[in-house]
Amino acid sequence: MLTNPNGSIESSYHNVDIKTTPKSLIDLCTKYDIPFYSQNDGEDKTNFDFEFEADGIQFLVYDWKEYRSLSLNELVSFHIGAKDRSDSNKAYDILQNELSNL
Repeated sequence: MLTNPNGSIESSYHNVDIKTTPKSLIDLCTKYDIPFYSQNDGEDKTNFDFEFEADGIQFLVYDWKEYRSLSLNELVSFHIGAKDRSDSNKAYDILQNELSNL
């Protein structure tokens, strides 16, 4: 089960991505009542930022430098940021499982 992390997340990008739609991540946040950041105007480095915690792992999911508005149903490669590569890979597995159960 996903939750909203308490406090700030220590994370870096470790070359782990997940390909999904913004709508799927929004639906996941809605399912678990997790707030997220959305400014889908293409004017910043990210349009969407999602913060999650699961199995003791805190991680961020975000699009990176698209510099355009994204269609909510468009497949996008989202970065997964976590404490280290191991946590990023675990976060990927958690997200894959959660998204397949939406």
